[in-house]
Amino acid sequence: MKGERNLKKQEKIDLVQSLKKDWERLAGIVAVDFTGLKVDEITEVRQRIKQSGGNFQVIKNTLIKIAAQEAGLKDLPEFLEGPTALGWHHNEIVSLVKILAEMSKKYEHLKIKGGIVEGSKLDAAGIAELSRLPSRQELLAQFAGGLASGPRQMLMLMKALSQKMAGLLDALKNKKSA
Repeated sequence: MKGERNLKKQEKIDLVQSLKKDWERLAGIVAVDFTGLKVDEITEVRQRIKQSGGNFQVIKNTLIKIAAQEAGLKDLPEFLEGPTALGWHHNEIVSLVKILAEMSKKYEHLKIKGGIVEGSKLDAAGIAELSRLPSRQELLAQFAGGLASGPRQMLMLMKALSQKMAGLLDALKNKKSA
């Protein structure tokens, strides 16, 4: 994509419409300050987020404000002071904030400003708290583990009961034959 400074008016309109359409079905969006990050560091952040199924983009604040207004993200402009990059995800917001939190520890210049999650505004502290929750994949793994352990425990209990019953029958048989 061309640098936004060089975008013509129609390209800006198209970008805003594309963002609006994309943002109408968000799980969440997070604004970060990237001042001082090197290009390869921003690229790493972008790639990590893309691998999780999310998006990460540097967009002019004026275009973000217009797209946010049109997409119904009325609180997003509060986080647009200074240079801003946005990360967003349609399904797995926890994985996005985990990546951003991890990358902000790795790169001290990457600072989380805040965001909108499931329609609620969260400041940087709220985003940090959200990053400590298990992701959807982690929750599914825990759930599957719980389901798998349930039948296993039931099988072990049934085996123990059948062994106990066999022992009682043997004892009863021995008692009757004696």
